[in-house]
Amino acid sequence: MSLDSYTNLKTEIADWLDRPDLTARIDTFIDLAEAKHIRELRIRAMLKRAAAVTTTATKYLALPTGYLGMRTIRLNTDPITVLVQRSEYEMTRVAKTSPGKPLYFSVHEEIEFDRVPDAAYSAEMIYYAKLSPLSDSVATNWLLTNAPDAYLYGALLAVEPFLDNDERIPTWQGLYNQCISDLNDADRKSRTSGPQVAQPAGAVV
Repeated sequence: MSLDSYTNLKTEIADWLDRPDLTARIDTFIDLAEAKHIRELRIRAMLKRAAAVTTTATKYLALPTGYLGMRTIRLNTDPITVLVQRSEYEMTRVAKTSPGKPLYFSVHEEIEFDRVPDAAYSAEMIYYAKLSPLSDSVATNWLLTNAPDAYLYGALLAVEPFLDNDERIPTWQGLYNQCISDLNDADRKSRTSGPQVAQPAGAVV
């Protein structure tokens, strides 16, 4: 059977399990596989773009929907300015008390700039977001279309602890890990085929 939809995925998992008593739990096993995807997968298909406008009243912005990790933030001013990410500790060393054009940011429960913006800057964020989880109303997503084995092995891996079948865990874990590693490696190679040039704070792109 082709693993091209949520329904077909559930049918295939049921066939591999050959346990009719587990059919009602297959949705849970898929949910657990997706939880692993969120933690372990960072690929271009998960990148999204979001726009926001800074204000002169605060140096914080809300995280965009489905946020997992930030790639870049730039201010679309003249010149365009790419902000540099700092840890929360480093932010305490570069933070300024006077308003100005931000040069740095850190991420916690919000996005924090190194200073209160002195104008309403148009900010553009490129970030990793959660893939749309499969459901009766979401029949497929990028991962199921391009790497259905990630879903199949991830779900089967989630089954074994439930069955106290520990001897099967290394098998599914190894297959799942290889799939995720292949996806991450392929994406990394596609992004690093040319020379990488470091950009200083405030660089024009």
